[in-house]
Amino acid sequence: MRNTVIKHNTFQLGLSLIELMIAMLVGLILIGGVLSIFISSRQSYGINSAVARIQENARFALNFISRPTRMAGYMGCGLSNSNFANDLKSNALPFDFTNGIVGFEYTGTGPGNNYNIPSENPTPVVGTGNWSPALDASLQNLVIPGTDVLVLRYTHITNTAGYVDNSPSPPTGAQFWVTANPGIQAGDILVISNCVNTVVVQATQVNGVGNNHIVVNIGNTYQPGNSVAGIPPTMVGANVASVGSEVLYIGKGADGSPALFEADTDASQANGFLSQELVPGVENMQLLYGVDTTGSQVPSQYVTANNVANWNTVVSVRVALLLRSDTGAVPLPKTAPKFTLDDATVYTPLDTRLRQVFTATIALRNRLP
Repeated sequence: MRNTVIKHNTFQLGLSLIELMIAMLVGLILIGGVLSIFISSRQSYGINSAVARIQENARFALNFISRPTRMAGYMGCGLSNSNFANDLKSNALPFDFTNGIVGFEYTGTGPGNNYNIPSENPTPVVGTGNWSPALDASLQNLVIPGTDVLVLRYTHITNTAGYVDNSPSPPTGAQFWVTANPGIQAGDILVISNCVNTVVVQATQVNGVGNNHIVVNIGNTYQPGNSVAGIPPTMVGANVASVGSEVLYIGKGADGSPALFEADTDASQANGFLSQELVPGVENMQLLYGVDTTGSQVPSQYVTANNVANWNTVVSVRVALLLRSDTGAVPLPKTAPKFTLDDATVYTPLDTRLRQVFTATIALRNRLP
C-alpha cells in the first residue's frame, strides 16, 4: 500500500487585527480629506452664490433708482419750478409737482452717526416723526426704520407725442383736443407745457375719435379732482403727457425681509400711492444730495435731506445701498458687522448673512450744464 502525501499551497487566510486597524485608519484619513474638500467646496459655492445674488440685486436696485432720478424735474419742455401752476384740488405728496425731487432723512443716520439695525426683519414705522423733515402721512406704515426716502417727479415718456390741438377748436371751457393721444386715460394726472408755462390738471373724461378729446372738469368723482376747469387757450401747441410722483424706499417685502420698494401716484388708492416691491435683500438706503450753491450747475457740497434749503438747487444724488444674502452664507461672526454708508456707520444684526455696500452718484439731467 502506497502513502500519498498531499502538499498544500501557502495562501492568506485573513487579516490580523493590527492590519485591519491600519486599513481603517487609512480609510478614515481618505474620507476625512474628501469631506474636507466637499465642505470647503460647498462653502465656496455658497459664498460665490451669495456674492452673485447680491451683485445682481444691486445692479437692479441701482438701475431702478438711477433712471427716475435722472428724469427728476422733467415736465415736458418746461421745468417744475418755472411758471408752474398746479390746478389740482390737492397738493399732497402724491399730487405735488412743484419740486422735481425731495427727500426725507431718518434721524441719526447722517454722516458721522452710528445706527444699529434693530432686527433682521424690522417692522415699518408707525408715525412720521422719525424723519426730518417729517415723513409724509401717505407713507406711514410703509418704511422700515433707519432708512432714507427719495421722492421724484417727472412726466412719463411714451412713443406717441401729444400736443394741444387747434382743431376742431382751441381749448375752451372744460375741454381741449390733442393731436394724438399718448396713452391718456380718465383719471390720469397731466402736465401741459409750452416751454414758457406749465400747468398740471386731471383728465376727467377721454373720448372722441382716437381718444383725442380730453375733458378737464370740476365736481367729478376722481381724486384729487381739479380746482379749475379746462386749460388756458394760450396752451395751443403745448406738449401733453401724464405725470406722477415716484417714491423709492425700503419696506417689508413679501417674505418679511427688507426690500426696495417704489410707490407711484395712483388716484384710486386711499393714500394716493400704489406700492410694489422691486428688489429683495436691500437692507438699508442712505442718501446725500449734491447742492449747487454757486449757480455753476455742479454740486458745491453733499448734504442730508434736512439740510437742503432749496430743492431746486439739487443737481445730483449720492446713493448708498446695503444689500444682504440669505442666511447660511458665512459663519456666524463674533461681533455685529458694521458698514459705512455715505459716512454713516450702520451696525447689522449678528447672523450668517453676507452683506455688501454699493454706491452711485446720479446727476439730474434737467439740471446739468
